[in-house]
Amino acid sequence: MNIPERVRIGSMDYKVKLTGNVILKGNTQCYGHIDFDRHVIELDNSLQDTQGIEETFLHELVHGMINERNFNLKDADEEMIVDELAMGLHQIIRDNSEIFQAEKQ
Repeated sequence: MNIPERVRIGSMDYKVKLTGNVILKGNTQCYGHIDFDRHVIELDNSLQDTQGIEETFLHELVHGMINERNFNLKDADEEMIVDELAMGLHQIIRDNSEIFQAEKQ
């Protein structure tokens, strides 16, 4: 899987930054973060290998889809739901990579 420099989620374009900087949410260190106001996805590539970065990228994309589509997960454990969806997507993409390749014209 290629991690792009930019990705569109719904109608918004997000810049994707691979960084070795610490990403904090409150007092918790995170593998990645999506900033809905600045339209930036940050991925800490110092904490994980390539597969982990791919899964974290998908995790942040799922957060973006939830936000863009206005899903109301206030009473649910959003992090658990996002983690499970991202892991499932990562497995599907890895197991079926040929269906995610762009057709040559």
